[in-house]
Amino acid sequence: MSSGYLYGAPERPYARPAAKARSVSDKSLKRILALIIVILSGELVWFFGVSPCMPFSRITVSGIPGIEESAVLALAGIGEHSSFMTVNVPAAEQALLALPAVRSARVLKHFPGGVEIVLEPRRAAAMAFVEEGGRIFPALIGGDGMIFSLGREGFRKDEVLPVVSGLALETVFPGMKLPRIYHSLFAELETLSREAPELLAAISEIRINPKDYNGYDLTLYPAYRGVRVRVGHDINEETLRYILLMLDVLSAKSRSIREIDFRTGTASYKEAYSG
Repeated sequence: MSSGYLYGAPERPYARPAAKARSVSDKSLKRILALIIVILSGELVWFFGVSPCMPFSRITVSGIPGIEESAVLALAGIGEHSSFMTVNVPAAEQALLALPAVRSARVLKHFPGGVEIVLEPRRAAAMAFVEEGGRIFPALIGGDGMIFSLGREGFRKDEVLPVVSGLALETVFPGMKLPRIYHSLFAELETLSREAPELLAAISEIRINPKDYNGYDLTLYPAYRGVRVRVGHDINEETLRYILLMLDVLSAKSRSIREIDFRTGTASYKEAYSG
């Protein structure tokens, strides 16, 4: 009976060191997890709370070579203290449209500290020679009837533009809109330059002839030909193709033709008389 008392339950004291080790391990793990949470919380606060409020570290402006970056940023309202949180994208894009050479503008914010401005240049539909201060300047005119460039700035070497004459403008400046009556003409010229540039390249000059009442018609001067063509105020791809075709036919018929009139819808012509 005494042996059962001595050897009955001797193992409980040996379980205490293992339980103590587990307790120490659990505390260490909790401390590590707490430290990780603190570090991650700090990173999140910095990334989402502090960084977007700091001045931009990356600013890029692209799309129009030669344009001053400082002028673009000033117009967009982006200064040395501007940040991801302070820039108003719609307002900045709208403000950039005030630049005559800009057709459209996109302001892209890159989280947390970058901003990119992409400008689309205005495309010329035609050019005109205008007088300003006693001097003659070439002017680029867009499809919306805006004069967006004076002088050589904005000209592209690969661009062949018709010259529009007869505008008779008293004052000229970049950003100036031509009278509304001419807007449809330049819209048609822009469409031609985009969809049928080879047809537009066949015309060297387009002269606007004001009428006694409200309106105008046009005189076209084909390139490399001594013939002028009278048309109404509309000039589209179909009309221009027909004009050039008839010009070839009539020129082959008679080399003395100096003017072809399409204003009535049918071609009539005048010949040069000698003597």
